[in-house]
Amino acid sequence: MQKNITLLGPKEAGFLSLMSSKGRKEFTNEEAAKFWGSSALAKKKLYLLEKKGWVTRLERGKYIVVPLEAGPERQWSEDPEVIAAALVQPAAIAYWSALRHWNWTEQIPHIVYVQTTTRKKQTRSVVMGVQYEFVTVSKRKFYGNTKEWRNGKAVFVTDKEKTLVDCADDVERAGTIEELAKAIKSASTEISWRKLDECVRKFPNGAVKKRLGYLFETLVPSLSGEARSFLAGWQRELSAGVAPLQPSTQSKGRVVTRWHVRVNATLS
Repeated sequence: MQKNITLLGPKEAGFLSLMSSKGRKEFTNEEAAKFWGSSALAKKKLYLLEKKGWVTRLERGKYIVVPLEAGPERQWSEDPEVIAAALVQPAAIAYWSALRHWNWTEQIPHIVYVQTTTRKKQTRSVVMGVQYEFVTVSKRKFYGNTKEWRNGKAVFVTDKEKTLVDCADDVERAGTIEELAKAIKSASTEISWRKLDECVRKFPNGAVKKRLGYLFETLVPSLSGEARSFLAGWQRELSAGVAPLQPSTQSKGRVVTRWHVRVNATLS
């Protein structure tokens, strides 16, 4: 049903203008209560503004202002990366979503993966028809993020090197091992090998070296001398134990002792 955008009082307009004047359009119940003078009145006003199509509820206690350009129908959708930053802080688009961001997969993930050090009560949320998954990691794993701009707003995405490391650490959130394999092929000439080496050494999971080393060596026959030098360094430092190429699947498959990897998945 069409919503009449003229149904907006002067104080409501002032509230929306104030919330939008901070360089962002997201706000909390507490911010609304300060403007309206009480939590009860703010709750009532937010209900009416949402009904009129001027604000959208992101999650409990968080809202976003719907811009004027949404038109009379109030049909509008914010960039998912901007929404992710509004739902949790710190936040970085990661895993399969980052693979898509760097054009290393043709697949469009049905979930926006958001890496954070904050623990949320609900690890999944649907906002404006988009599903988000919040992956809480330790501070030791939260690094290697690059700033991007969306509609004048700063958002963070794991950089190319950290994206590969994260996906090798959490293969399921990379989509599949096949998606990671496709990314490896594309990434080999786009990444900084020195930066990848630093990223791998900093990461607290030895399986990352094993999976990435095996995949690069197997899938990219034209590796540069620099790349092969770094891979040789990884080999000398492999931790004990055998890592499955594809976690959470059968433990059968040949073991490549060169990389301490069990090849339990077929790569195209």
